[in-house]
Amino acid sequence: MRLLLFGGTGAMGTLLAREYLWVYRGSSLVIYVRDPAKVPQDIAEDPNVVIVQGELDDMDRLSLAMHGVDAVITALGPTGRKGPFYPSNTPIADAYIRIMVTMKGHGVRRLIALTTPSVRDPEDQFNLPMAFLRKTFATIAPNVVKDIIAIGRVIRTQREELDWTIIRLALHSSDHSDPENNCEVVAGYMGDGRTNTFSSRHGAAAFIIQELDRREWIWKSPILSKP
Repeated sequence: MRLLLFGGTGAMGTLLAREYLWVYRGSSLVIYVRDPAKVPQDIAEDPNVVIVQGELDDMDRLSLAMHGVDAVITALGPTGRKGPFYPSNTPIADAYIRIMVTMKGHGVRRLIALTTPSVRDPEDQFNLPMAFLRKTFATIAPNVVKDIIAIGRVIRTQREELDWTIIRLALHSSDHSDPENNCEVVAGYMGDGRTNTFSSRHGAAAFIIQELDRREWIWKSPILSKP
């Protein structure tokens, strides 16, 4: 297996990198980053890691990173820290389009994309806490939500050409207070009686790396949360 990871310097991305290197020991991990200095030292120094520096609009660098890859995981996402100052276009969704074009050019079909429950799914049912969170976030950072929704839309147009899974992560809670129980996650849909509003980054990372081979959620958009 040779995996290409986007967003590998964020909190979720670094967990995914470490989980992949542990589960797929001896396999290659390509991390595409703007600033290689932000890759944690233990990951950067792993002999199975290849770091490719580039921007998300640099098609030549994207193509270089995609060479020989079997699957792609994207932990990219718009940041809510800019709030009302987030651009009114959809820069991250546009980056996904370029990534998917590059995937198809290299014959790579498997894509796992991380996003939030702001992306809706036909299987979702009404859930008051989640609906409140969606409404609040959309009010505080409407352009961020616009970009997140666009990410889901552009990925779903590729059903014939890519084997995608959209992982919608619930709110992250600490994994430190109860290490024996806090890392478990379940996959489901809003209002199904299984999922709730909180998730575990560690549990989500383990689930996502397992999904590379399990392929149980092809062309689906599960929410990951604590039970």
